[in-house]
Amino acid sequence: MRYVSNKNRSQAGFSLVELMVVVAIIGILASLAIPSIGKYMAKARQSEAKTQLASLYTAEKAFYAEYTAYHSAFGALGYSPEGKLRYVVGFAAAGTPADASNGYNPAAALAGAQAAIDTLGYCTTAVTMTNGCMILQGANGVNPTTAVLPGTTTLSKTAFTAGAGAVIQSQAAGADQWSVNQNKNFVNEKNGIL
Repeated sequence: MRYVSNKNRSQAGFSLVELMVVVAIIGILASLAIPSIGKYMAKARQSEAKTQLASLYTAEKAFYAEYTAYHSAFGALGYSPEGKLRYVVGFAAAGTPADASNGYNPAAALAGAQAAIDTLGYCTTAVTMTNGCMILQGANGVNPTTAVLPGTTTLSKTAFTAGAGAVIQSQAAGADQWSVNQNKNFVNEKNGIL
């Protein structure tokens, strides 16, 4: 008997149907993963709010150590945010800051960016940086305003609550808002992530 090799049958490959099934499975997995990616990116952006509020807290505490009172002006505190920021950070109103009764007498009146009480006043929303920083548009494509700050921001000589707010996810109903007070209590006032 003669042995006949069957070369055609030993060559393996994928049929068109098998390839279509694999492509369909990959498509389904991708459609499930894409919404999750947006959520994880928004959560990562929240770290900016916490970092900026921690820096502002540190500046407030350093100022308090010298004058036994708090101040809202970035120039008085020596607080200088840097880079491209998504969150508006600071205070909605100047409050009752330290003055001569606390021994705080600035050599010259604070003006311009030095008198700013939030990053919108200190930085700009333009395409060029001012004072080493700029505010980026929110995830909704709109320039932020101080309306994104939580309503709980206050400042007196003995206490403060600073805030941070930004639209970090386009599907969310509003701004993501954070606050920190003189006791370093961080609070997510409004979760801006779906």
